[in-house]
Amino acid sequence: MNFNLYLDDQTAKELDRTAKKLGETRSGLIRKALREWLDKKTLGSPGWPSLILEWQGVPDMPPFESYRGELLPPREDAFS
Repeated sequence: MNFNLYLDDQTAKELDRTAKKLGETRSGLIRKALREWLDKKTLGSPGWPSLILEWQGVPDMPPFESYRGELLPPREDAFS
């Protein structure tokens, strides 16, 4: 769907600078911002925000499980 959006000069300049800095298009930034706003404002929308769902992680980070070998074994009496 296409529609027109009219912005004041200052907002348009800021949008252009930010889009260039991030390597995005103006439309792409507006689309992402609107999606994020809708995710936050829509009542009853279950689940995690799209920002979290789209996160790809840190590629060079070791798996969480790889640190389990460094843990101390549990005590026989957990309350002692």
